[in-house]
Amino acid sequence: MYLDCPPGNKSHRFYPMLFQKKTNTTDILPAVQVVSGGVYFGIIKTLSPIRIEGDFKGIIFCTNKVIIDKKATVSGDILCHEIVIGGLIDGNVVCKSKCLLHADAMVNGVIRTAQFENGENSSVSGPVYVSKDNTSIDVDEYYELFNKKENLEKIKEEYFSLPQKLILIS
Repeated sequence: MYLDCPPGNKSHRFYPMLFQKKTNTTDILPAVQVVSGGVYFGIIKTLSPIRIEGDFKGIIFCTNKVIIDKKATVSGDILCHEIVIGGLIDGNVVCKSKCLLHADAMVNGVIRTAQFENGENSSVSGPVYVSKDNTSIDVDEYYELFNKKENLEKIKEEYFSLPQKLILIS
């Protein structure tokens, strides 16, 4: 519904809803969450943000933000747009934008990112490569390299005997 404004001039229309706050839900992606309790394994590929609160074994491909909570453990590689690490990662991190290690966070592997920041008592066992060229990293390209049958079979063999919950998100 609209109202004419000013009277007699039909070329200008006033929409009463125009000044109300609009929320566009199509831009908000639901977050993927791996909760504590049990061991989760598999491959996650998503456009949504990810929050890891428990133990995850496998590979994460995320074109959004990844948050690793303080009590969380990830065994495997992470390829993402941005990452905040509070817990332990036993694997490599390839990050297109920014990698932030909170206090006492640990990464046993290589970090490749465009920006790097670390908190007190955080540690990285491998080299940290910081370069603006890393902004051109293509997560989908890495996904194609890792998502080969041999790699999937290796992950299954390594973790299948453990009590776990399988996650495969795309």
